[in-house]
Amino acid sequence: MSEKVLFADFVNTDLVEFKYNIDPWDSLNSSIEMVSHDRTGRFRRFKFKNVSNLIIEDGFTGYLGGMVIVDISCRQWSHAQIEVQNFESGSGICFLAMSLEISSAAEFR
Repeated sequence: MSEKVLFADFVNTDLVEFKYNIDPWDSLNSSIEMVSHDRTGRFRRFKFKNVSNLIIEDGFTGYLGGMVIVDISCRQWSHAQIEVQNFESGSGICFLAMSLEISSAAEFR
């Protein structure tokens, strides 16, 4: 089975907001909210729910150009359906999540 890429349009895109909401009593309630901004002025908000295995590599500057969001449901894991991967050799972020919501906005508030 092959894994489906859900989102990979991060060329020339920067991370302008990153919120890691941790529930210390129930990890299933942990989430990550990210807002990205590309060179055309477009903002996108990503909300990942039930987050685990977060890795922020040393030297990560907020550039998302080497990042991809992949549907890993074919692995049939009980704790993750989505994987955020860094495929470039530079520093990035990686994590697993159960769900993803993407929304666009003309400007960030």
